[in-house]
Amino acid sequence: MSTLPDSQHQQHHLPSKEEIVISWRRMREAYRLANLASHHLLGFTIKLGLAIYFALVILFLCLRYLVLPNIDYYKGDIEKLASSALGLPVTIERVYASWSGLRPNLILGDVVINDKNGHTALKLPSVSATLSWWTVFSTQLRFSRLELGRPDLDIRRDVDGKIYVAGLFIDPNRGGDGKGAEWLLAQREILIRQGRLRWTDLQRAAPELVLEDVNFTLQNQWRRHRAGLSATPPASFGGPVDIRTDFEHRAFAARIADVRQWTGVLYADVRETDLAVWKAYFNYPFEVQRGNGSVRAWLDLDRAKLVNFTADLRLSHVEARLRKDLQPLHLRTVQGRVAAREDMAAKRHAEDQPSFGRDGHAVSLHDFSLETEDGLHLAASAIEESFVAAKDKKPEATHLKASALDLHTLADLAERLPLSSAQRQMLHDFAPSGVVKNLSVYFPCL
Repeated sequence: MSTLPDSQHQQHHLPSKEEIVISWRRMREAYRLANLASHHLLGFTIKLGLAIYFALVILFLCLRYLVLPNIDYYKGDIEKLASSALGLPVTIERVYASWSGLRPNLILGDVVINDKNGHTALKLPSVSATLSWWTVFSTQLRFSRLELGRPDLDIRRDVDGKIYVAGLFIDPNRGGDGKGAEWLLAQREILIRQGRLRWTDLQRAAPELVLEDVNFTLQNQWRRHRAGLSATPPASFGGPVDIRTDFEHRAFAARIADVRQWTGVLYADVRETDLAVWKAYFNYPFEVQRGNGSVRAWLDLDRAKLVNFTADLRLSHVEARLRKDLQPLHLRTVQGRVAAREDMAAKRHAEDQPSFGRDGHAVSLHDFSLETEDGLHLAASAIEESFVAAKDKKPEATHLKASALDLHTLADLAERLPLSSAQRQMLHDFAPSGVVKNLSVYFPCL
């Protein structure tokens, strides 16, 4: 059986007076050393801060009274540095310097970049560059604001597919470290005002496309990057084009230019355009013969994957074939909102790269109407279709809802719409007619 220690044994372990005095002296000495160290650290920090401050003041004074007033003397050096960096001849007609608040501002006049054949590839009548003081700490050239006025840019694709931008060969198959994109996204603001862009596609044998009044804005704020582009195509193509983006990436990303880590929205607005003339420059996802109108679209992207798509349509005289095995659509008018959403949670767990919506999706039409050239008319209505893929021994299922559905019109359009074979066969067998309102149908395994 255990016993409690007696009072004599317990007293033997109590610290003596001498031990208490020694411990107290040690604590005082430790406190003195800590106080001395913190005093020296504080003094060092203050001295370092003062040294940096005076260094910046000296740099500021040198720039203000020595370098910038005589910036024209360094024009040749600036041309050599730019030519060496680009690998192409660069000439600068004029160089000026001023101040934007406390930031130095350089103004370059009539900058010309020639290609290897001596032809002018890029003209920059005016370049305004406001330097950021972060340049001193980042060891990289940083701009608080970089503005290009009235640039004239030439982009060309050769017969063999090689792309040249301002005379520089852009190899899409060459791996790189992305330093150029990283540098662009590190600048505070980049502006292009009243520019012109010439696109020559020898591979497609397309006529030269000239976009006038090109305006571009890029604003970067740590995790957030916003950009806007507007341009005016030739009058025969339609009205102005407006494209905007707003993306974010995770904090402290190793590579902020890796779009696979971005999440955000892409917006496009095309007014009164001719759909047919654009076929010479890019391919539509389906066959388009003709059509006119306006399209406004929003695309939600999650790590470079399309999550949501919404488009407002107002088109007329459209002739298109939605799939090669379908009859062509001849539409007098089509207008309304089209939206599509994919189940990204299911798609991330898929082993392969499925087509859009195979692992779950939802498609909706809001205030949607159309009229064909042969007289078929679908009145404005709201239609929603959702598909859930098979999972955990549960069969796949489709849910269809409609505020009003003209069954006869839908059956007549079946041969021209990308319906599944089962859905098309059902419409053929039942030959429905009439109008159904407030429809809600659930199809397991359809």
